[in-house]
Amino acid sequence: MDIFFDEAWRGPLFWPLYIGLVINRLSPQALAKHPLFQDSKKLAAKKRQLAFSEIQSLAERKKISIAIASVEAGIIDCYGVTQAIGIAICKGLYQLICPLMKRTLKQEFFLSELRDLIREYEDRHQEKIRLILDGKSDFWLWKCLEIETKTIVHGDAQVKEIAIASILAKVSRDQYLEELSHRYPAYWLEKHKGYWTKEHYSKIQTFGTTEEHRKLFLKKLFPKWTIQALDFSTYSFKI
Repeated sequence: MDIFFDEAWRGPLFWPLYIGLVINRLSPQALAKHPLFQDSKKLAAKKRQLAFSEIQSLAERKKISIAIASVEAGIIDCYGVTQAIGIAICKGLYQLICPLMKRTLKQEFFLSELRDLIREYEDRHQEKIRLILDGKSDFWLWKCLEIETKTIVHGDAQVKEIAIASILAKVSRDQYLEELSHRYPAYWLEKHKGYWTKEHYSKIQTFGTTEEHRKLFLKKLFPKWTIQALDFSTYSFKI
């Protein structure tokens, strides 16, 4: 069984990183009937929202399975972006596979539980799980989860399922960004989307950082900030 991945909000200074995961049960012909399922970066916000609604409809009809997960700024600051994405993927996989195995979704789990869940699925269905990721990195998941991985550079522009994952991540990000822009109006988040701009940095200099800012990305203000190595085997994943 192939599970497709993409992420959004890897680079901004502000708040969480979102990932989307997708299992597709549609034929290529059926999937081709959804022209909005393309690289989310190429879609205007309104079209992304329409695509998101189509994806939700397909998921409700069990034509696809989807999961969305995020990690907050504090996790990124502590472990860095790459390890934080690994955490988000593990959270998403757990949310995705639990319903397939008719298991109750726990609010906290350990890597060994996810690994056992994957093995149980593979034994019961006599098929291996493969994670197909947009980009160059598989975030060491082949090692810690003992699953096959495949990376595709610019996968969101080539593979429909990865494009769906990118839409899930980006629309979820957009929705949360709107909430944050009301919570922190002084930072004008709706203009720069949390990314590094002169305007954003000026606001930080004027008002300081919030708990949502990634200190790791603000080297001028936090020059001694360092990240920790993450032991996935002992980490407690929280949904």
